[in-house]
Amino acid sequence: MKRMRNFAPVLAPLALAFSSVAAAGGSGYSPSYSAPMSQDFIVRVGASYIDPRQDQVSFVDETFQFFDAFRATVDPSADWGWYINGEWKPTDHWGIELSYVDGNTHDGDDYDGFFTLFLDEDREFRDVGRFEADISSISLKYYPLDPSCMVQPYIGGGISYTDFDEDGFRGSVRDELEEFGLRGDFDLSYSWGYTWQAGIDFNFGHDSSWLVNVAAVYARSVTDMRLSVFDDVPPPPDVEPFLESYSGDYIYDPWMFNLSVGYKFSF
Repeated sequence: MKRMRNFAPVLAPLALAFSSVAAAGGSGYSPSYSAPMSQDFIVRVGASYIDPRQDQVSFVDETFQFFDAFRATVDPSADWGWYINGEWKPTDHWGIELSYVDGNTHDGDDYDGFFTLFLDEDREFRDVGRFEADISSISLKYYPLDPSCMVQPYIGGGISYTDFDEDGFRGSVRDELEEFGLRGDFDLSYSWGYTWQAGIDFNFGHDSSWLVNVAAVYARSVTDMRLSVFDDVPPPPDVEPFLESYSGDYIYDPWMFNLSVGYKFSF
């Protein structure tokens, strides 16, 4: 290694001269192609098709009256959202990406069976809830091809955080509870998990800063789902308040299929 450093002052000019000759064509002219500009940052914005997993949740009575209260099939409908990510590429083949997906409200109908309660095999309840999920992630990505290629496939993996919002009972369920002087909550917690992805950047040209991206992304997401039903107004002091509360683990695990436009730049 020391010997190579001693030859570095001699090898550097020779390498420069050789590269100049190699860059020239057979007639001595330089071709029009030039190496791509150094563009260390990428921002992508686009649409995301979010397809959650169907799962059967076993609910536990939180008052500990009995262990397995009932089971529910949770099958939210797939929906569109939007996403944005920013990526820093410290080298030609590696990138670090921060991503945010803003999901639309997952709902269901009688066909989807979004949230169907089974008290026994012969009795079935209709859909009762809806929710929205937003996913943030940080990923390490690998680009196997030379940066001069206009098509850049990649793979990546990292950590994801899913935040559930806008959750609650559907209007028809709330109306029925009001008839009995009750109201209720349908809540989901948050989730930390892992994520992995595969995608392709299609560059518009060697000197262009614009690209089109397609990607498939998976996020591991398991959250606590809770149902509570209680009195709409506090009862008199001599009447015991009504409260039923159940919870269970729901595996959300969405696949996200992204289509976006990106812009590359450097500072």
